Amino acid sequence: MLAAPAAPTRRSIFLEFMAKVARFEELADGGRRFLVSFQQELEYFRRPQVPSGSDVMSEIIRSNCTDRMKSYLEAGCSSQCRSISNLNHLHSCEGELEDHVNKVNALLKELQCLVEDAYDAALTANTMSSGSFIMELDSDSSLVTMMILVHNMLKLDYAMQEKIVRTLSLKSSSPELEGYCLMWELRPYVDDDLMNLAWKMCR
Repeated sequence: MLAAPAAPTRRSIFLEFMAKVARFEELADGGRRFLVSFQQELEYFRRPQVPSGSDVMSEIIRSNCTDRMKSYLEAGCSSQCRSISNLNHLHSCEGELEDHVNKVNALLKELQCLVEDAYDAALTANTMSSGSFIMELDSDSSLVTMMILVHNMLKLDYAMQEKIVRTLSLKSSSPELEGYCLMWELRPYVDDDLMNLAWKMCR
């Protein structure tokens, strides 16, 4: 009769957890790039027209008044082909950001399962060794505590990202977009010191 496979240890669960945390970081960075691209494409439509009232600009326009230049000025200093391309890129960025939110949400559920597995493993180990359900503050238990702290931070980070993505629209103002990009880059809910400690615990 084959022996039952050994249950995963708390440390192996922790290492798997941190591997998924690394994936979360990759997704967050990718989401930031899509957000910046969305901002850049939307700002293209908000470019001011060429200030023809300026003496210097008037001289440049007069000396280069080709049919192409005339058409460009009459079109409000925008190219139809470029505008269509920008709209396509905007829709693409929106789709990528929606996909990002879905992927991160699924990843958080996987992290939650690992936290529960580690907690159950710690509870079982302590029950078998002491005959009680009192958790001891040993090194393994500290891994579980760290997993809970990191998971809670990432949930808050995800909630911020989701709110930003759900708020985006063609009507989003320039200051709003700038603020969204800044917050996504700063990630105010993530404690760098705690994350560094978590990575050290992988060694």
